[in-house]
Amino acid sequence: MNTATFNSFGIISIKDFAKQLGKPESTIRTWKLRGDIPATCFITIGSTVFVKVNQFIECMGLTA
Repeated sequence: MNTATFNSFGIISIKDFAKQLGKPESTIRTWKLRGDIPATCFITIGSTVFVKVNQFIECMGLTA
């Protein structure tokens, strides 16, 4: 499946999420490990970690 398909489910890969934020993928993973981004904002499917975009927006107090 491509990213567009996953976007319809409200999730995006960490790689694509990092690109959207203009940050290295390693920074997003560090924020995840440190708890800067709550664990509830992530889902693992197989061995790929995705960001639940709507959950991220809600947890971080952002507006869509």
